[in-house]
Amino acid sequence: MADDPRKRGTPDRRRVSQQPHEVKHLVGKHDLPAPLITKIIKQEGPMRGKVEDYLRRMKKNGKS
Repeated sequence: MADDPRKRGTPDRRRVSQQPHEVKHLVGKHDLPAPLITKIIKQEGPMRGKVEDYLRRMKKNGKS
């Protein structure tokens, strides 16, 4: 994936990958299992905004 932990700044913050450190961050933030987070990243694509929106909608609708 295009995401690289050594690259920092705005362009990289807009993306999310299936790398363990990124999945772990989303697991802690949204309190959802890692396999589900990985599946959602694959489904929604690498843009962090889309993934975060999907996770918020999912929790709001009680589908966690």
